[in-house]
Amino acid sequence: MLTQFRTETAPRSRTVTSTEAAALASLMVEDEAAVSDAPTYSPEAVGAGLLVLGLLLSPKPPKETKPTR
Repeated sequence: MLTQFRTETAPRSRTVTSTEAAALASLMVEDEAAVSDAPTYSPEAVGAGLLVLGLLLSPKPPKETKPTR
């Protein structure tokens, strides 16, 4: 861990002002920024594609013929 090599210490009598506390709170609540707009994996799309492919490749039902007399 990098903290074990820290040599300087923070002063113990330091008090946090309301401005600093508000800045810290806003940083903790802020959402993480998006790194890229790349599409994410969605398994629902794969399932729908397989369903459509299965329907297209499935055999057609036999046609009924009229009985001949």
